[in-house]
Amino acid sequence: MNVKRLKDPLYSYIELPSDILSGVVDTAPFQRLRRIMQTSYGPLFSSAVHNRFVHSLGVYHLGKIAIRSLCLELEKQWTDGSLSRSDIDLEQLEYVFLLACLLHDVGHAPFSHTGEILYLKDNQDYGPLHQSLIETVGTDTFKDDIPTQRSESAAPHEIMSAIIGIREFSSFFPEPWKKEFFARCITGYSYQDSTAESYVRNCFIQLLNSKVIDVDKLDYLIRDAYITGYCTVNIDYERLLTSLTVISEGESGCSLAYYKGAVSVIENVVYAHDSERKWIQNHPIILYEGYILQHLMEYLAARIDSDEKHLFSAESLGKTGQCFQDGTEIRLLSDDDIIHMIKRYYTENSMVSEYFERCERRHPLWKSEAEYKAFFQDYISGAVLTNLESAMEATAKYLSKSVSNWVINKDLLAVLENDLSELDKTELDARTRETQKKEKQDILKVVKTLVQYGEEIGYKDDFVLLKSSQFSSGFAKPDFSAIKIVFSITDEPNIVNFSEKISSVVGINRGGSKFFYLYYKRNDLDTAVFEVTKLRKQLFAQFMG
Repeated sequence: MNVKRLKDPLYSYIELPSDILSGVVDTAPFQRLRRIMQTSYGPLFSSAVHNRFVHSLGVYHLGKIAIRSLCLELEKQWTDGSLSRSDIDLEQLEYVFLLACLLHDVGHAPFSHTGEILYLKDNQDYGPLHQSLIETVGTDTFKDDIPTQRSESAAPHEIMSAIIGIREFSSFFPEPWKKEFFARCITGYSYQDSTAESYVRNCFIQLLNSKVIDVDKLDYLIRDAYITGYCTVNIDYERLLTSLTVISEGESGCSLAYYKGAVSVIENVVYAHDSERKWIQNHPIILYEGYILQHLMEYLAARIDSDEKHLFSAESLGKTGQCFQDGTEIRLLSDDDIIHMIKRYYTENSMVSEYFERCERRHPLWKSEAEYKAFFQDYISGAVLTNLESAMEATAKYLSKSVSNWVINKDLLAVLENDLSELDKTELDARTRETQKKEKQDILKVVKTLVQYGEEIGYKDDFVLLKSSQFSSGFAKPDFSAIKIVFSITDEPNIVNFSEKISSVVGINRGGSKFFYLYYKRNDLDTAVFEVTKLRKQLFAQFMG
């Protein structure tokens, strides 16, 4: 087989078969990934300019190491009788799996995770996206295993990547089972039947899409740290992936496990993932940039979309593209297109100024989850805190879904008061009307308190309120605890769960699930002018009694 070698700063060289290079990597849909930023970390790390293209090559490289280790283990255990032999063609499985590794992000939206929510109908409904995936795959076995709950569904970009991968590279999937297996590898939708073949395929799927460790997470943890310069623990990926094995799970069943040599690396992977999520992904500056971008993209979609055509869709990602009603033509949609359209359609707006001029941006009054808890959750608890945080969540949600009102100021007060008066004129049933009125009244309390507080201290600008998710360590995940480690202490392998006798690290699930950031413009005011204690008292006073 002819191979081409691509230089990579992490892995030295990545080898690709010539047919994959010419038939996938060099094509327009894959080259589009050069113009999709890998992370949103730019506001914190000026060197964070790597893209989904290099990440996808890295996942392919790690997938090749992992799958060869797994296939050797399967062959060995089939030969010695540790596992019942399956008629599955490992070579064909490996081929499709590696294509999934390479194409797992081919459907990513502009600005990666910031834009992918727009793939969903009304930013919530998975129905149309799942239906498109079902039609693209075209098998009943896949249709039957699609989850119905949002919490169990794959990320929108994963579903879109499976759709784009099959549509744009159909020649690589001549048989229905290959389309299905490819889609399952990317989305993580495992086979639910209990055949030996399905157990083996599910092991492959977990190597690319798992809740704790997979080759996708490994590459972005290693690559993000390297490119940004962020200091984290070392991850010996070769030791980890060459320690892969399979263990018997009853009649015809098997599941992934690791030999004991991988124990230290597994802990390091969780440490690294925890650190990136807590200190980078949830950093207030990164959340704020995402908030601005999402609002701008929501505006663009609302301006360009029609009933039949949508800016954030599989059609816009493909090389054929589509033409919209105002004459705008979009194909191979990327970050560049969004920036161009922002400049073209959305010029007179403070969000645009803030995006392009960093000196115009707002800054957080507190800068971490710990500070928020010190100011709020450690000061009061019970119904008052619950009611306040519910109202703050409703306020943040209201602002995030509004194209025209994205800040807290006097104009928003007027809008909310008008909304409340209009509710009494609607034909809603009494219960629904009262529920909506209660939510709007709670939002009004938060907005009015902030506006009045700003007036008291002479702050003439407006506030932005964002919700963030409370950090929860990967060490607390049941999936981490359930990782199987194989020790060969006796003639019979000794298999234990990771958390039982191996790790001394225990993740704690703390009370609460959310916290908030409040942003302001510095202008002539210093942070010290804002007495957070006084603001806190005024907010609590609104929800006493």
